[in-house]
Amino acid sequence: MDMSEAQKKAKEYFEKGGFKVWPKFAILARLEEEISEIGRIISVEEGLREKWKVDNMNYVDEFGDALFQLIHLANQCNVDLNESLDYVFAKYEKYIEKKKAQNTE
Repeated sequence: MDMSEAQKKAKEYFEKGGFKVWPKFAILARLEEEISEIGRIISVEEGLREKWKVDNMNYVDEFGDALFQLIHLANQCNVDLNESLDYVFAKYEKYIEKKKAQNTE
């Protein structure tokens, strides 16, 4: 699924389900919560936290939750995520080319 499809599907979820669209700051808070849940899984893997505290968490679920919140936030901010990804990848390509040029000097 590309990002346009994901954004459309997330928007339809709220429209068809009759769910209230959250304010941007509330979406951001949920996004932060989902990111911290990914952090909890990592902390167990790195031996910083006891496993029992994250037994019901997994990467697929938590990344999915975080992506959903990011998509929801992008929709509320009228951001086309395909455009954002194209922009950021072009930015990083320029950075890589600049770095390569510096290494050859």
